[in-house]
Amino acid sequence: MTSIGEKVAHVRSARQDRRHSCHWPGCDAQVPPAMWGCKKHWYALPKDLRDRIWRTYRPGQEADGRPSRDYLDAARDVQAWISRQQSQGQGRLI
Repeated sequence: MTSIGEKVAHVRSARQDRRHSCHWPGCDAQVPPAMWGCKKHWYALPKDLRDRIWRTYRPGQEADGRPSRDYLDAARDVQAWISRQQSQGQGRLI
């Protein structure tokens, strides 16, 4: 199993090798494919959701296109959280 520290090191060393936008709806900021999103939007997520993304992320999934079911579930929950924030008028401020 890969430690969080090893995952962080992998993501920090990742390069922008193809177009890949932040996963925040409507954000066109380009980030390396290993990153979920831009710094502004990553830190707009609650810590428990960020932690869940880290726990379920597997270094290399961005290259082979095979994220785990747990990662996809976490990513869907993040998008649902964002949608709820936007429907309450909070997400548009970010």
